[in-house]
Amino acid sequence: MAWYFHVIEQDDHRWLCRHGRRVFDTHLLLADAIAHITDLAAANEPAEVFVHPLDGGVECLRAQP
Repeated sequence: MAWYFHVIEQDDHRWLCRHGRRVFDTHLLLADAIAHITDLAAANEPAEVFVHPLDGGVECLRAQP
């Protein structure tokens, strides 16, 4: 079973890095948030990474086979 890590856009357009209820931090740039959460996910294999923009969409950036 994989761990799930999330990057979630906030109302102020910052990007929140989260795993479950644990909030790690926020970033001004999506690329910075993705880099950070990807590093966290890599240290906690198996892991998947999802991005949640304000428009309601969900994108899986890193999935386990």
